[in-house]
Amino acid sequence: MVRKKKGSTSTGKLMALAVTMLLVGLGLGLALSSHGCDRKPRPGSKELEPGPLKPDHKRKHPAEVEPPERKLPGEAETRPEPEPKRGPETGPKTPPIREPESTPPPRALPRFALIIDDLGYAKPELVTRLCSEPIPFAVAVLPFQEFTHQSAEIAHAKGKEVMLHLPMEPLGYPGPSRNPGPGAVFHTQSEAEVKDTVRKALAAIPFRKGVNNHMGSRITPDRERMGWVMAEVKQAGCFFVDSRTEKNTVALDVAQKLGVPAVQRKVFLDDDKSFSEMKKQWDRALALARKDGHVVIIGHIYPETVAALEKLVPASREQVKFVNVSELTQ
Repeated sequence: MVRKKKGSTSTGKLMALAVTMLLVGLGLGLALSSHGCDRKPRPGSKELEPGPLKPDHKRKHPAEVEPPERKLPGEAETRPEPEPKRGPETGPKTPPIREPESTPPPRALPRFALIIDDLGYAKPELVTRLCSEPIPFAVAVLPFQEFTHQSAEIAHAKGKEVMLHLPMEPLGYPGPSRNPGPGAVFHTQSEAEVKDTVRKALAAIPFRKGVNNHMGSRITPDRERMGWVMAEVKQAGCFFVDSRTEKNTVALDVAQKLGVPAVQRKVFLDDDKSFSEMKKQWDRALALARKDGHVVIIGHIYPETVAALEKLVPASREQVKFVNVSELTQ
């Protein structure tokens, strides 16, 4: 029997082992490659991960995916403009709304109340000429004179305010030029006589709305007698203007205490009948009106005064507001 050599047997075993290991390696490689499509891509890899398909969409084939838009060489890249930086405010700052500049209302003109005394003895023609001035003013009519009733009617028809010019006893009566005329209140009269005198004088003046004193320097400082007079003035529903023929007059005070609307005269226009002097007094009244807001000025039914007013009134209409004296009583 022929004995095999020991070296040839070992070589055969090694060959068989190598073939076996090769086959095992091939089997493992095939097994690993069959599960490669189910593995998840590593974080950061660019491999597409198949996700669940929505029922209303179909997955596009890779060939159908539109390639990203490419810029031609030199073409500027369009980028959205960055939004402006804003501070802590949530919205854009709205500029403050400026109120339109309003023009201040024009300043009211001072009120100027003119009274013309002593109507009743002047002829109607002069009264008509006086009352033709196209401004409000008052006329004070003496009772029981020749043209008393007619003067009041003319003035009323022209839109002027009519007053009773109540005669009162002056200091120095019965001296020259000291007679107050018919229907006067005298210091010697009793209370009943004074009241009766005032009632009759009021009844003699049609359309009268107020009363002022004619002369009266003996009566107006007498508080008791002025109380008798004011009782009748109040009963008639009239206002009272203190003509201030006496510096110690109490007429205004008594009237106000009894509830009679009243005011007092500030300027006499025509103590001197020259135009230059009347203009000085008129200008003084204008100055007082600007200072105090109002003024009462008294003139008389002289032809010189009427002529002066025809010049002074038009020149002053832009400076004052002419009013009836009743507007200034309080």
